[in-house]
Amino acid sequence: MKKLVIRVVVVAALLVCMNWVYSKWFFRNDLVKYSDIVELSWQVADDSCRIVYVGESSNNHYGKEEPDRRKISAYVSEYFPTVKMGDMTREASHAQTYYYMLKHIPEDAAAETVVVTMNLRSFGSSWIYSRLETALRKQLVLLKDYPPFFNRFLLAFKAYTIHSDEEWDNMAKEARRTAPLDFPYEFQHPTSDEWDKSMAWNGWRDEEGNRDQAKTELACHYVKTYAFTITDDNPRVADFDAIVELCRQRGWHLIFNLMAENVDKANELVGEDLLFLMRRNRDYLLQRYGSMEDVVIVDNLSLVRDVNFIDQNWTTEHYYEEGRRIIADNVAKALKTFYPNEYANPNTLHYDYGHFRGNPAWHPIEASRPCGAGFVVDSLSSDWDEVDVAFFAKPSDSIASIFLAAQCADAEGQKTVKTYPLPMKHYGVRSWDFHTQSIVLDSVFKASNNVKLYLVNTSEVPVEVSALDVSFHPANLEPEIKGKRQSP
Repeated sequence: MKKLVIRVVVVAALLVCMNWVYSKWFFRNDLVKYSDIVELSWQVADDSCRIVYVGESSNNHYGKEEPDRRKISAYVSEYFPTVKMGDMTREASHAQTYYYMLKHIPEDAAAETVVVTMNLRSFGSSWIYSRLETALRKQLVLLKDYPPFFNRFLLAFKAYTIHSDEEWDNMAKEARRTAPLDFPYEFQHPTSDEWDKSMAWNGWRDEEGNRDQAKTELACHYVKTYAFTITDDNPRVADFDAIVELCRQRGWHLIFNLMAENVDKANELVGEDLLFLMRRNRDYLLQRYGSMEDVVIVDNLSLVRDVNFIDQNWTTEHYYEEGRRIIADNVAKALKTFYPNEYANPNTLHYDYGHFRGNPAWHPIEASRPCGAGFVVDSLSSDWDEVDVAFFAKPSDSIASIFLAAQCADAEGQKTVKTYPLPMKHYGVRSWDFHTQSIVLDSVFKASNNVKLYLVNTSEVPVEVSALDVSFHPANLEPEIKGKRQSP
């Protein structure tokens, strides 16, 4: 027994010694080689950054033809010229990666506030079971809360989740096949897998009933990406909860930056049912994290129009300059809470040609005055084929009903009015929420001297509307081509 104890003590002492030697002379080099995200943590500390922006490719992606290719974080920093700000950006990363980036900022660093990117689609199975997960999880092994030598042992023996691309795909599909879609009203598809199959079979069709295969495939991808319900046991929720706890331990202010998704395209291709799920998942995040002390969540979900999404054949949070600046402006307003005296609006947020945004103040539309605020466009560019109209509404009762009106006038003053009903039955009563509608600009529109877009209340109860957002653009936007909406 005594010999056994001696052996155990000797082995333990040897392991402690080996861990010390490894930590002293080899660990840092291995971190750089296998877990190089830690260099981002060291850099913001070396730069004495007081504000740290953490994100994935949404922060640094830009269009190939753009002259200004700065990051969202760089635009945010313009609002706080006297506050040192840096970013930790790694493509394809998510909340679990962000946690380890933040954890490895040295405790004596100057960091005071962190802005953490939150992607709505990262809570869905398509991202949770992404093919990139094996590489991402390998990169985190050396950063775990174990002795460095033990972590190196785990890495050497591949003690992390490893699956083939096919296995990851199958896990994502199984999640879509088994997770129920929870609607508060009757819905014909019990799961996103069933919805996806129905969409693929029936196809996306234009106003004449013609099937468009490219749009059908994209619509199916939107269903697979966004048709889910966030619950407390979602692994991303656990990751963001861990970030909240880490920031509390460090005494950091925390801002979650919920990124804009292409709600215009989601509504055009799939419809209001998908928007309902997107709104409800957003509400879950706003309620969970918005109620926490010293945590702010910025809601950008519906603020960027379709024309400002670079990738038109996939679901990403990659924006052209205008979109990046809109996100930055919203983040800066949240940071102003913590840095009121350092805030200085640079007034660099200007809207592209063909993009019109109304006063954010609310306007009541009542039965006695049913027409709300709108826009009049005197001439349409020959390049414009579609218009996306977005706004926020606050119905006073569940029976509220409004529609979007598009009035065209020719050279003789002859007027034509087209109407588009806007379902509001799933809106929260007495609470603000967004709506969006895409309109194809046919020959009647294009022959008009001017086009007037406005909202009409068809019910007996008032509806408040605000922030009317009108965006004209060509059809079939080409990815990575910025020249589509430049001023002529």
